[in-house]
Amino acid sequence: METPASLLMSSGTYAYVAVKASIHAAESAVFGLNEAETVALVKHFNNYKSDVINGIVLKATPIQVVNALGQLGYRVIGTTGDSETLWTMQRDI
Repeated sequence: METPASLLMSSGTYAYVAVKASIHAAESAVFGLNEAETVALVKHFNNYKSDVINGIVLKATPIQVVNALGQLGYRVIGTTGDSETLWTMQRDI
């Protein structure tokens, strides 16, 4: 039995961000944040660099960053990588 296309389509609107780092790293790059989210994370971690294209680098482990983004309403929807991992995160708008 086939699943109707209407069940596969989502009616929600989402925002996406990506976190890139090694699981063993003390720094994490975050891409796709809006201005309010950037301010919230910078206040939370206090140590960042904005010299990365389209993102920021936080002086925090990737798990700390993923957890902080979870507090902002994001959830992990995918991961990829080996020595360096990219977490794709989504939240409802």
